[in-house]
Amino acid sequence: MKKSITFLILISSFLGLNAQNEYDILINQTFISSIGSVCEETPEPDPCAGLEVYLILKFTKENISIVEKEISSCGSEYITSKLDYHWELIQNSEIKVHSIPKEIEYKFLKDLVLKIEDGKIIGYKKLWNKKTSRIEFKNTKLL
Repeated sequence: MKKSITFLILISSFLGLNAQNEYDILINQTFISSIGSVCEETPEPDPCAGLEVYLILKFTKENISIVEKEISSCGSEYITSKLDYHWELIQNSEIKVHSIPKEIEYKFLKDLVLKIEDGKIIGYKKLWNKKTSRIEFKNTKLL
């Protein structure tokens, strides 16, 4: 009986440690991913007509700052959205963002599911064609 209790305590402490490690890899870190691109048709050739769209996640202990940024082909940067929400790590290493539905209704964040997989942040988003897109975020310290 004592061996069983000791074994259960050992297992539960390991599970708590693993969740803590996942939590720790997020704190005070910034992650970025390209989420799309936009091309604009112009009457005259314009090398600045294209845009690359990025989603940037910046974590603190309690909040996540989510920035949607566009960078033109010429290098000009535009922040199209900046939101701050409370977050938590829940079951299955999912990052729960406590967003306000009205604020994200027309943003990329709507229906985006964030998870930690193999030490990386992965986003899953259902597309208009019912397929699920997998988005890998990279730690900006590693870029």
